Amino acid sequence: MIIFNNGKYKSLLSAEQGELDSIRKTVESDKDFYPTYHLAPPTGLLNDPNGLIFDGEKYHLFYQWFPFDAIHGMKHWKHFITHDFQTYHAADNLIPCELFESHGCYSGGALKIGDKLPIFYTGNTRRASDNQRVPYQNLAIFDLNGKLLNKRPLIEMPPEGYTEHVRDPKPYLTKEGKIRFICGAQRENLTGTAIIFEMDHLDDTPRLIGELSVPAFNNQNVFMWECPDLLKLGDKDIFVWSPQGKNRETHQFQNNYHATYAIGQLNGNTLEAAHIAELDQGFDFYAPQTFGGLENKTNTIMFGWIGLPDLTYPTDKFKWHSALTMPREVHIENNRLYQRPIAKIYENMTALSARTLQEKTTIEFLDRAYLKFDAENQPFNLSFFTNEEGETLTLSYENGLICLDRSQSAQTTELMKKFGEQRYCEIDDLRTVEIFFDRSIVEIFFNNGEKAMTSRFFITNRENIIVTNRTLNIELGFPKAITYV
Repeated sequence: MIIFNNGKYKSLLSAEQGELDSIRKTVESDKDFYPTYHLAPPTGLLNDPNGLIFDGEKYHLFYQWFPFDAIHGMKHWKHFITHDFQTYHAADNLIPCELFESHGCYSGGALKIGDKLPIFYTGNTRRASDNQRVPYQNLAIFDLNGKLLNKRPLIEMPPEGYTEHVRDPKPYLTKEGKIRFICGAQRENLTGTAIIFEMDHLDDTPRLIGELSVPAFNNQNVFMWECPDLLKLGDKDIFVWSPQGKNRETHQFQNNYHATYAIGQLNGNTLEAAHIAELDQGFDFYAPQTFGGLENKTNTIMFGWIGLPDLTYPTDKFKWHSALTMPREVHIENNRLYQRPIAKIYENMTALSARTLQEKTTIEFLDRAYLKFDAENQPFNLSFFTNEEGETLTLSYENGLICLDRSQSAQTTELMKKFGEQRYCEIDDLRTVEIFFDRSIVEIFFNNGEKAMTSRFFITNRENIIVTNRTLNIELGFPKAITYV
């Protein structure tokens, strides 16, 4: 075991006595933005959800975590176990302590095999002579109680024909019982792709079997595919991934990076896609992953990162950064992926009531509330919150186009402004609108999951008011806060 402590490449094992407690006090000084019912880091930076696996009784969830600051430093895997997505029990973390992960444990996924949970992940290392990245694909074994048993490297160096950007292995089992994992990759010509490895058993050496081809996807300008996830729902094959470099469009793919899905039929290593779309059209959604091990084959559960690479947020000064979405049930409808919060979120809702919105309405605790209404496919304009600076968040709909506008709330960097202060979503016939607020997070679902928009927004010292340009009858409730054990 090696205790790494080199600038931002610092592991939990090198934490000084009381260091994390001191950082936690800084996090707790944030009275405006830290969420109540979304998973957020106790300290430091959170990004990709990792290792999502159902072991037959309980759910294991990991996420990328740098404990010491709101920066992309040495990545660990923070580990929780839950039965109900309400109470999260801490389990053994994945902490970099070997040469094959000397600069962090990057993203990956999990399987259940017998009474073990094999975790596949990328070990980030740097060559001392020139600081060149050298990726390892590694295997860690946990037991069903969340205890780390051992770990070892599987593959050193990228395969021939690919750059050092090979990472994020997501495993799955074939019909024949073989173990496969798919990695995001970059070819030597600097184009993005995904590559598939196969193993006969956990003690085997992986062998490369080829690239995943998605011919219908326009890969122009795409330099990397991150966080690939290949799964099956019913008789459909689904590929979820985060292509970097894709051209931005007016009403979709509006961020600097995007989360995308393709749905169709997998023939060999080729996915013949009947439909390709963005998963979420808000400001802040990336690197989603679905659970392995679920017995129900018609839907799955997905988490996403409420954040994007390269961005900073106002919460960084409080030593915490980003959160995970609520767990979302994902299913196929009309050859599209539909997504909305799992049933447990609704079952645990408190203080359910009916309200009528007219002009200006005050709703106590609006910043941790759930609102639902029927838009009746008619235009509306809603402004949420205000403060002495006149900051607000606006959601509007007209002529088949939804607009989420945060131009009148705090922006953090020129990079955020560069990619615009409005996000759009096209829906021809808008009916159901569901809005979940959680302090500085908003998740919005349209038409029972046909489209979704997830975003951060930052309004300090806010008044909990809604201003509307038409009368709306809403359902109001309050999602239950999650508990950490």
